[in-house]
Amino acid sequence: MSQCIFENNVLKKIKAFKEKKILVSMSGGLDSTVLAYLLLKNNFKISVAHVNYSLRGNESLKNEKFVRDFCKSNKLKLHLKKIRKGKLNKSIQIEARKIRYDWFKKVLIDFNYDLISTGHHLDDNIENILIGMFRNPSRNNLTLIPEQNKNILRPFLNEKKDDIISYAKANKIDFSVDSSNSQDYYLRNRIRNILIPEIERIDKNFTKKVSDIIEEISSNKIEFEMDNLFIQEFDYTKINKQDLENENTLKYFIENLKNFNFYNKKEILNFLIAKTGKKIVSNTHTLLSDRELFLIKRNKFIDSNEYELEMGINQNPFIIKLEMSDEAKKPNSREVCLYSDIKLPLIVRRPKIGDTFYPYGMKGKKKLSKFFKDKKMSIFAKQNQWVLSSRDDILWIIGERADNRFIKTKGKCLKISI
Repeated sequence: MSQCIFENNVLKKIKAFKEKKILVSMSGGLDSTVLAYLLLKNNFKISVAHVNYSLRGNESLKNEKFVRDFCKSNKLKLHLKKIRKGKLNKSIQIEARKIRYDWFKKVLIDFNYDLISTGHHLDDNIENILIGMFRNPSRNNLTLIPEQNKNILRPFLNEKKDDIISYAKANKIDFSVDSSNSQDYYLRNRIRNILIPEIERIDKNFTKKVSDIIEEISSNKIEFEMDNLFIQEFDYTKINKQDLENENTLKYFIENLKNFNFYNKKEILNFLIAKTGKKIVSNTHTLLSDRELFLIKRNKFIDSNEYELEMGINQNPFIIKLEMSDEAKKPNSREVCLYSDIKLPLIVRRPKIGDTFYPYGMKGKKKLSKFFKDKKMSIFAKQNQWVLSSRDDILWIIGERADNRFIKTKGKCLKISI
């Protein structure tokens, strides 16, 4: 593959991020240095992040110096993290990766970057498949590195290592060499340095064949995600935000919002990056951002009236029965037993800002808003919630939890059931 084809392939994938602030993970090795060079050459807005793990003595320092010099000569902001020697105690590769990504995400938030970009390539994905086969042969371990995962972008993921090497040579790109890559202590290195070259001697088309498998797996995964994107619940539809990380799935989502009469693409795109609680409304439905989900519900009138309850069967806002009983018992989602001297009428109403109660089975007081949050109730569910009250006291979050102060579990009681 010529260097022009390689560069154009990469640019096609990342052209949508031209105006984004990108943090490039740069070890100083071939892949990450070529990535930084290519982004710089094409006027992307980049800064660099480098982690020195202090594992290889002077070589680690040389890698750090190489990255420092690269940033200085190209006038790039450098974020540097140094790990004290001996701090990595567990599986070094796994722990190092966790430290690296945790720090990258912190830098991304602290300095307002839009994306983290890494130099992972096709060969890394092939190694991943083989590692999975060795470590857990009883499972389906064709686990792939995603091209984009939330705010992590890997522009080289479908490109061969040989093409990255050719591009570096053609553009005279200097890079730092990591001697640990040639050592066969780690399973990944043994697969990279011994197993794959041996397989390629047997079948020179091995990489191409695995690449086709990866493409098919990715395609099937996208189709599966599309088929299972809109999940129908009792009275609303939910979509996992994580399922929209793939560009094709996102396009499918936006296109199918037309079924709910959402047509304004600009409004939808702004909504996708909005905080929890944001909603947009069509003439038939409401689309709501709620933590890890988007929720779609048909618009309907929300009854915000207050209803007085008397003894016997009450019809509004739903069938709710009040009766005296000689056998109190512990509360459940359909029934509570209260002290028999509670004054009527009781009130069924919607929760109000500042409402508090003393949850049955727990110590102390709690705001209803905190109780709903801990239960991870959606905004739609909260809108549909009713409470039973007496004056300013909450007696029962109906169907959820009663108040400790008014519950009777033995003897004569006022039984309330729905």
